[in-house]
Parts: sequence; structure tokens; C-alpha cells
Amino acid sequence: MQIREAKEKYEKLFEGIGDATIKKLEDQGLTDLEDLLAAEPSELAKMLGITLYKAKKIVSSAKEALIQSEVLVETADMVEQYISENVRRISTGSKALDRILGGGVPTRAITTFVGQHATGKSQICFQLAANVMDAGEYVGWVETEPGTLSVSRIKEICSSRGLRYDSQKLLVMRAEKVTSPAKQLVAYEAIWKKAMRENLPLRLLVVDSFSAKIRAAYVGRELLPARAQETARHIGLLEVIAAERNCAIVLTAQVMGLPDLELQIEARKRYGGKPFKPYGGEYFLHSSTYIVFLWQHASDVWEATVVDAPDLPRESVKFKITSRGIEDE
Repeated sequence: MQIREAKEKYEKLFEGIGDATIKKLEDQGLTDLEDLLAAEPSELAKMLGITLYKAKKIVSSAKEALIQSEVLVETADMVEQYISENVRRISTGSKALDRILGGGVPTRAITTFVGQHATGKSQICFQLAANVMDAGEYVGWVETEPGTLSVSRIKEICSSRGLRYDSQKLLVMRAEKVTSPAKQLVAYEAIWKKAMRENLPLRLLVVDSFSAKIRAAYVGRELLPARAQETARHIGLLEVIAAERNCAIVLTAQVMGLPDLELQIEARKRYGGKPFKPYGGEYFLHSSTYIVFLWQHASDVWEATVVDAPDLPRESVKFKITSRGIEDE
């Protein structure tokens, strides 16, 4: 819902927030209630030149207006029906991998592929992108490390499988423009707003890699609270995009080595027998709806393990990466 529309409808909630303030919000690109919910009050105060108290009141008013206008307490049957009618599944290219994911990567959820270098994280994303474009829908791609997005590889997959490739349906924010966690956050919003403005069926948003810029910006234990807060901002906005556009959010994440033997044993228990831990902290791990750990099993065979999912058992399968993309072993 637009902020102006909400103020007119719920005037008492926005008491003390006048047209001049709303104009300032609009000038900064904040036009919807969801924009305000994703904003940090301290940054909002600085952006608009207002007190922190008033900034908090604006965010609180947006939250209350959203609750009154859109939030409905539902029964379990209503939830189940909504999921069956609205949640879509995007094929990974491998029937085995699709099976352990419940039919493919789901929309309205955050799926994180975790692994070391060259374990197939980006390759799976290329395959997902090819399948979405073949369906005539749009893909958003946020590249945080130079050279990780290979358009030629997506073309190769499409050509090999007889899929339709359409460059206009791939909305890219290149790594050269994503130079900090803040600009990474702006990249999500830029793709989201373009999809809303032009009413584009944005079915997939890939962030490859989600953790790279955050990892570089927050080094040292003393910055862990700040890192968690920054991660929360990113996840919060991605969750809004997933719900608003019925979009699959797919993240790739790096891993960190564990020199301590006890930590390695704990990691093996949690992450499919691998002595690594996904980078990003506990908040990030809890926020991912599905976590899939990738591992190169042999020279030409990879392994995927669903290590965390609300509705799926822990299970592993093997797959191959060929010129045709992701295929069964």
C-alpha cells in the first residue's frame, strides 16, 4: 500500500506526519509501507533530517497500517490451500535434486546453497535462471563478486536443452556497482521496484554471493553485532520481495574452515558430514528457509545435502554439471 493512501485511510495512525514529510520520503524513493518497514529508524532520521523519535513513529505507523490493511489470521486449512495454489517450484535440472527439495526450488522462500569454491553454487543458479526465462518470466541477479555471472553459460544451457533465452528477462546488478553491503541492499530494491513499476513477473532473485561483501565489511569478533544487524536488514527486505512478487530468493554462501576439532565434529553433525560452517552467523542460518550444502564428490560428480528445511527430511543426492547444465548422475 502507498504511504499517502495509508495516511488518508488511517489518518489517526499517521497523526503528526504531514505531507511535507511524506514528500521527503517519496523523494528518497520510499513510497510504500513495505519500504518503511525495511528502513532503519536511525538512517531514516538522518535521511529526512528529523528526530529519531519521529523516525520510529513513522516506522511504527507503517507497521500498524499494514496490519490493519493486509494481515489476516488464518486457519491451517487456509494456509495449506494458499501454498498449494500459489507456491511455485523451479526445477534445478536434476530430478533427484528436485525430489529432495520437494519438487524444486520454491517461491516465497529463501533457499541458500552453501559450499566451497567450485562446488556448483553458481551453476545451479544458472540452470534455475534458464528454466525461469524459458517459462517467459523474469530473473533478477545481484552479482557481488566480479566475473561470477556468466551470461554465455546461461545461453549454453538454454541452447543445449532447447530452452528459450531472452536477454530482456535477465535483470542484472553487476559487481562493479555492488561495492558494499549498503549498495547490495539497494540492488535488491532496484530490481524489485523495476518489477513493480513495469508489472514484471519476477520469479527468481539470485544473490551470488550473499555473504561476500558483508564478510569483507565486518571483520573481527567486535563487529559481530553490527554484522548480524546488517544481515537482518538484507534478509528482511528479501523476505518482503519473496512474498510480494511470489518470487524464489536464491542465495549462495561461502564457508569458513574450522581449526578446532570439536567445532569440526559439531559441523559434521549439522552440515552433512562436512568440516565447514556456512559464513554469515546464526541469524543468517535461521533466516534461510532451505539450506543445501554442496560438495564435489568426485572429479565429475557433485553431492547436494538438504541440511535444514521446515518440511523436508535431511537427504543427499548426487548430480553432474555438464554443458547442458545440471543433470542427474
